[in-house]
Amino acid sequence: MEVFVMEVMIETCCGIDVHQKTIVCCLLDGPLDTNRPEKIQKTFGTRTPELREALTWLEDHHVTDIFMESTGQYWLPIFNVFAEGSFNLILANPGHIKNVPGRKTDMKDAEWIAQLGRCGLIRSSYIPALEVMGLRSLTRRRQSYTQKRTQAKNELHNILQRSNIKLTGYLSDIFSKTGQSLLQMFIDGEVLTLESVQSCMRGPVKASPEDLLSAMDGKMSSTDRRLLDDSLDEYRFYSQKIDQIEQDILSYVLEHFPEEYALLLGIPGVKQHGAAVILAEIGPNVEAFKTVGHLASWAGVSPGSYESAGKKTSSRTTKGNKYLKTALTSSGGIAGRSRDPAFSSLYHRLCNRRSKLEAVVACGHKLIRIIYKILSEKVSYDEKKALGLRQQRLAPN
Repeated sequence: MEVFVMEVMIETCCGIDVHQKTIVCCLLDGPLDTNRPEKIQKTFGTRTPELREALTWLEDHHVTDIFMESTGQYWLPIFNVFAEGSFNLILANPGHIKNVPGRKTDMKDAEWIAQLGRCGLIRSSYIPALEVMGLRSLTRRRQSYTQKRTQAKNELHNILQRSNIKLTGYLSDIFSKTGQSLLQMFIDGEVLTLESVQSCMRGPVKASPEDLLSAMDGKMSSTDRRLLDDSLDEYRFYSQKIDQIEQDILSYVLEHFPEEYALLLGIPGVKQHGAAVILAEIGPNVEAFKTVGHLASWAGVSPGSYESAGKKTSSRTTKGNKYLKTALTSSGGIAGRSRDPAFSSLYHRLCNRRSKLEAVVACGHKLIRIIYKILSEKVSYDEKKALGLRQQRLAPN
């Protein structure tokens, strides 16, 4: 029976199994021509003085490479402290480590990570710079606020529906100034009259006061009034939070990435929020991604492929980075419906043959390829080059 032996590439390395309160360090030390290195294992706490003690211990043993899994947020403080040393720090994707066969059942996690790292079988994950991490925290918090506001809006709509209040059929936006004034009447328990409804109307409203009064004739319990007050208060709270964090994001971007931000805004379909998310997830350059294909796959907009019996068929896109994928598909949809020929021709051509969703994803894929070019070479968007050679020949002079 043939036995597979992994080639050793690193003499002294350390695998770290990260937990909330402790880290387990497994150090492997030995020449490159041996598969039986000396193993030293030690456990440290995760408080800063304890991590500095671990840093000193690693330096005393002349460790050159450190490998750890990206476990939640627990790896961040460890990475920040160990970055002070002269190590080659590699953050591994847990999914990649689990997919490598050959692990013994009694082998500890730290030892397995060290063994894979020593043989060069761990791929480094993308770790953005501190400035990019700061922007990423802001943009992801904004998305969290948006999701919570949407939940509050849905809960409010549910209250109105079960109370048989049909305002949503007569107001285009129930959360406009007129809509919120009318909702406040339910919360305060006011008597509904034509005059009170007219006093709540702000700006142009297509529906007449009589229609609004009729639509508000429902049956709302005291409990639903209480819940309606909570939902409207949540909506206002998160709307205020979103407005504030959008100002913070804009200030942060203009301070740290003004050139790249301006270049991204020149691309069709990319608005302020989309440009901020792209910079937060990719960074101001694309040096972490070897090719545009790697970036497209990481973003989750790379078209899948399936081959069987010599026939190739398309399949679903990769999972990718959900934040970047959302921004690209949203921007791709806007670009596809714009007047830019590079995107509109692609969008309408695919809409005629396939679905609108596939057309939007295709525009998002085209978008990431353009973004890769722009961020790597720091050049502005060129409409003619974006058309491609085939479309350039078809375009009128």
